[in-house]
Amino acid sequence: MPLYSYVAFNRKGKEEKNIVDANNIQAARNKLKAKGLYVRSIVEDREKEERELFPFLSQLLYRIPRKEVGIFAKQLGTLLGAGIALDKCLESITTQVENIPFKKVLIEIRADITEGLSLSESMRKHPAVFPDQYPSLISVGESTGNYEGTLHRLAELEEKSAELKSKVQVAMIYPVIMGLLSLAVSVFLLVVVIPQIQELFTSFNATLPFITRFVIGVSFVITNYWLFILLFAGAGFTFFVMWKRSENGKKSWDRFLLKLPVIGGLLRKIMVSNFARNLSILLMNRVPLIRSLQIVSDVVQHTVFQEEIGTAIVKIKEGGKLSDSLQGSIILSQMTLGMLKAGESSDKVPEMMTKLSEIYESEVDTAIKSLTQSLEPIMILVMGGIIFVIMASIMLPMYKLTEQIQSM
Repeated sequence: MPLYSYVAFNRKGKEEKNIVDANNIQAARNKLKAKGLYVRSIVEDREKEERELFPFLSQLLYRIPRKEVGIFAKQLGTLLGAGIALDKCLESITTQVENIPFKKVLIEIRADITEGLSLSESMRKHPAVFPDQYPSLISVGESTGNYEGTLHRLAELEEKSAELKSKVQVAMIYPVIMGLLSLAVSVFLLVVVIPQIQELFTSFNATLPFITRFVIGVSFVITNYWLFILLFAGAGFTFFVMWKRSENGKKSWDRFLLKLPVIGGLLRKIMVSNFARNLSILLMNRVPLIRSLQIVSDVVQHTVFQEEIGTAIVKIKEGGKLSDSLQGSIILSQMTLGMLKAGESSDKVPEMMTKLSEIYESEVDTAIKSLTQSLEPIMILVMGGIIFVIMASIMLPMYKLTEQIQSM
């Protein structure tokens, strides 16, 4: 069913911008009129065409926060648990959603269900919004009739992932601010202060030390060739992004990050936490082990770990156990493999994975604090070092110039 974007006024004279689904534009107008809205403008929505024409730009324009998806899963699980029909649940949730791109997705899902598709089948049409674990778990819930428990677990998964992402982002705020401040102060000194000081030294025909000549040279390049520097930086960044998106580039970048001190350890802990949490939920919902590992491999989004999981899947198909198949992993520690083996021996792998995710979530907190504590002095030293070099380049010739004036 087509979607239409509209601008209308309600009975209180307040402007509303939203979307509506209808068979044609006249039906859309009638639908809005029945709601007491006075249509100012209405056009057919072109989001699908824009996504196809401008895929990269559409990711920014039509971004759907994971928090919205988690709230949807929780709401849907609660409404279904109350005995409300699926299409009515979706209709109720859609009216409450404020994110327009997500509202469009929910409208399409409801239309698919009305036409006879299952929820899991409809979700598979939107992989960017609902990753593979959603339709896989929902399909199990459809076969067992336990929608509510499955959806609440998915909501919990989104909450945990969002919480972990938030912790990392908060930890990086201070270093980023310090870096930007250092850059701004340095550029100001090089572009505004140094040229004025250079004129002073030139007027006195002063002999300049190497450090001063070096800083003046940097100032000259930045002041006169800033456009080329920006173009070069932009081209370099574009090349890096393209290289990083390539298969070989992503592998090389992922391996490089693992070798970094502190950051590599934090990255491993985050991956293990995600691996354990997702595997636990999938296995608890009776998704087969191999299928669960395939889904988890997509979730971790790290080529090194994906290769290890892929190798483990092959060994499991040949009759091996999961813990044995993951031996030699550079991501999973011996403690992780030991807990996994203990879970296999007691036939409690999902429970053991839940405990493991809790352990690593705590370790991630510790690692983030360690990263922050180690970055703070490094950023201070870097910032202080840059300012010191610039100020030294000014003060050294100034001191010599003062001595010359006094001796005259």
